[in-house]
Amino acid sequence: MSSMTNMFLLFNFGEILIRIVLAGLSIYALILVIKALKIYIKKNSNMEG
Repeated sequence: MSSMTNMFLLFNFGEILIRIVLAGLSIYALILVIKALKIYIKKNSNMEG
């Protein structure tokens, strides 16, 4: 009984950890996309000017 509870708690913690990691990765990807867009816009504005 207790081992089942421990397994459930471990699984629950793992699921939370995975969600935190996925959220962090998506935020990191978003920051990279924004940086890339800023560089792209700068290059385009320099070409026009």
